[in-house]
Amino acid sequence: MLDIIKRDLSLYSEFTAVGIFLFAFFAWYICYLVYNIYFHPLAGFPGPKLAGASRWYEGYFDNLVGHGGQYMYEIDRMHEEYGPIVRIAPNELHIQDIEFHGTLYALGAKRNKVPYMIDIFGTNLAIFGTVQHDLHRIRRMALNPFFSKQAVTRLESVIQSKVRQMCDNISACKYRGENIQLRHALTASTVDVTTDYCFARCANTLDQPDFSPEWDEMMRGVSEIVPLARQFPGVVQIAQMLPIGLVKIFNPLVAKFSEFEQLVRVQVSEIFTRYRASKNEFSVKETQLSSARPDQAHSIFHEILKAKIPESEKTADRMTQEALSVISAASETTSSVLATTIFHVLNNPDVHDRLKAELKEAIKHPKALAEWKRLEQLPYLVSLLPPQWPSSFSSSGAPTNLPSKTKQSATVKEGLRISVAICSRLPLVAPEPLHYKSWTIPAGTYIGMSPKDALHHPTIYPSPKTFDPSRWLTTDDPKHRRMMEMAFLPFNKGPRMCIGSHLAYANIYHVLAALFRRFDLELVDTIRERDVDIARDQFVSKPHPKSKGVTVRVVTEAEWPER
Repeated sequence: MLDIIKRDLSLYSEFTAVGIFLFAFFAWYICYLVYNIYFHPLAGFPGPKLAGASRWYEGYFDNLVGHGGQYMYEIDRMHEEYGPIVRIAPNELHIQDIEFHGTLYALGAKRNKVPYMIDIFGTNLAIFGTVQHDLHRIRRMALNPFFSKQAVTRLESVIQSKVRQMCDNISACKYRGENIQLRHALTASTVDVTTDYCFARCANTLDQPDFSPEWDEMMRGVSEIVPLARQFPGVVQIAQMLPIGLVKIFNPLVAKFSEFEQLVRVQVSEIFTRYRASKNEFSVKETQLSSARPDQAHSIFHEILKAKIPESEKTADRMTQEALSVISAASETTSSVLATTIFHVLNNPDVHDRLKAELKEAIKHPKALAEWKRLEQLPYLVSLLPPQWPSSFSSSGAPTNLPSKTKQSATVKEGLRISVAICSRLPLVAPEPLHYKSWTIPAGTYIGMSPKDALHHPTIYPSPKTFDPSRWLTTDDPKHRRMMEMAFLPFNKGPRMCIGSHLAYANIYHVLAALFRRFDLELVDTIRERDVDIARDQFVSKPHPKSKGVTVRVVTEAEWPER
């Protein structure tokens, strides 16, 4: 009997301990919610109380409402109700005013990133995932020469060869009577361009007649986890530590990306072996980009290893994450912009016919690939706007040589504008208080702005969801032109702007010119609302889950000599 009593007392003590713990936790959490709502430094800013109480409000809209990724639309609703500045999380504000962009993303200003907004891809050692401003500057400066406009131009032949191969594959589809899923073709082309250019080891996805659709599926699978990873920071890092076989059970597409990560790690190990054996290969001052590719081994890894940065920055983990970050960013965003632009050109006969006529006049042979600098100067593609992609940077990592005017492509600009490749808000943290109108924003506050708010601004770009390249050519009002310049943010601005924008821009030019010069294409079973328009925020812009993508067929292929 005594043993039974002791056992019962022991169980009672255990249950009591658990109960006390749960009571203490819930009491603490209630106090935490009350503090956030009424006593937090941001408590006085406009916005719904639930959003200010905890990030579960965001998690609800991103993971449980509709098909997920819906918090961006709830933020829009907040702005309609509360005005241009709203509190969207306990320590985060969102501002919907293009005039403030120059303050938040100011060149030379010290700005840190928000940890839970960059943990979503598990690349915290890469440039994209670097929180601290000073460390980001060090890492970025090492790679700026590799991604400068001069470097991309010198290795333009790499891009041209992949674009030509993609077009040849599309031509083969015509003779087989097959439709082309542009998402697959464009992802394959972009992946091959990126891996060949950056790693000197092409993935050869274009070698497959079906454009290696698993690559497109893999990239999409990575972004599918973003809403969950944003709510639960660290979930991606945990998945990376698990055996690939176990990851396949939960998400086969993420498992494929993990397999690719292992391949990249093998390449990094090979380069590290040579680096430790002889640093002569990595100590040359020349970037080795002075000719087409004098050294086939030159890569982004060589650029990091020969840079004057601390040895702690030259690790296998860091270089592997940098490689994964570059491939993920370049492939999904660039292919998305291209697919969206091609859809709108085909869906607007007047735009299509004018572009075709322009290209036919400029490029005599239908299979010829014009130089990038020539494509930037085509009359229909002219828009006198300041460039967003500088070719040199200051010691702080900020762009320096921004000329007053340049000729840019109206069609390409409109494609970048309407597609909004990155629809997620891009919050930064200022170490000093910032001022917006009558509001003083405390130091350390997360402050976000969304590219979509600028690129689809109804006043700056009337009828923002209408694809209209002529809007870049017909604006004579200096004030309106200045606002268009200010709001054109496809790659953001400031020291945190996309480092690979030159490479993406050159790729977009070459693909559009090659496709529309060589082929007459026709849309097949493609519905804008289902297959093209933004429906979800997965950091990158995503259409409806039932999207079939942009599908086309080749009606005719131009021959030479043309009749």
